[in-house]
Amino acid sequence: MEEEVKVENIVSPDLLDLSRQAKLVPFEKINNWTIKVFGVGSVGSHVVKTLAKTGFKNIEVYDMDTVETENIAAQAFDFTHLGMKKVDACAKLVKEGAGIEIITHDGEITKDSTIAPEPNTVYCCFFDSFEGRKLVFDKIKEYPITFVDGRIGGFNMRHYLVDCNNEEEVKAYSETLETTATSELECGEKASAPINAILAGEIVMNIINYINKDTYTKICIGSAKAPKSNIYVLSNQPTLEEE
Repeated sequence: MEEEVKVENIVSPDLLDLSRQAKLVPFEKINNWTIKVFGVGSVGSHVVKTLAKTGFKNIEVYDMDTVETENIAAQAFDFTHLGMKKVDACAKLVKEGAGIEIITHDGEITKDSTIAPEPNTVYCCFFDSFEGRKLVFDKIKEYPITFVDGRIGGFNMRHYLVDCNNEEEVKAYSETLETTATSELECGEKASAPINAILAGEIVMNIINYINKDTYTKICIGSAKAPKSNIYVLSNQPTLEEE
C-alpha cells in the first residue's frame, strides 16, 4: 500500500496550495537550499517562475536589464511588467503567482563583482553569452558548489549540472566556455516560449533530483523539435569521455 503523505503546513491561505505536489516534491529538502539565478531573461525568468510554483522559497535573482516589448512573448513576463527592471518584475511575478518574497540584485556582474560561495546553494547561470557564463563560473568554480547552465538556440537546448567538487566535471564544463563562436541566428530565432518553458522544466526537475539524491542529468544536449534524439549523461552512468 502506498504510504500516505501528510500535507500539514503545506496549505495556507497566504501561500500556494501545494498539496497536489506533495508526493512529487520533497518540500523539506528543497527548502534547505537556496537557488541563485544569474540572468532572468528567456530561460531564467521561466526557471524562477517554475521554482516558485514548485515550492522553492529561497530564491535570489541577478540581472541588469529592463523588460521590453520584445521580451513579453518568449519570457515569463507580461504587459504589466513593461519598463520594470527584470529582477523587480521577477519579484512581482513570484509574489503574485506564488505568494513568496525573493531577493533581487539589480546590476551588471563584472570582474570586480564578488560572488560569495555558500553551502546548500545552487548557482544557475542563464546569461546569453559565453563571456557572462565564464565570468560567473570562474568566480566560484574553486569552491564546493553546484553550478547549473541552460542554453538555447533555435530549437536546440542543452543544460549542465556541474559538481565543482569534481575536477573532471569542472574541466569538461570549462572547455565548453572556451569558444570564439558567435550565433548566426537572427533575433527572432533565438527563443520562443515553449522551448524556454521545456528547458526550464527540465532544469528545475533536475535540481530537485540532485537535492533529493536521485539520479540527475549532468549533461543534456537536445532539441525541442526532435526530443527522441536527445543525449543525456546521467549521474549514475559513465561520462562521454569514459565511454
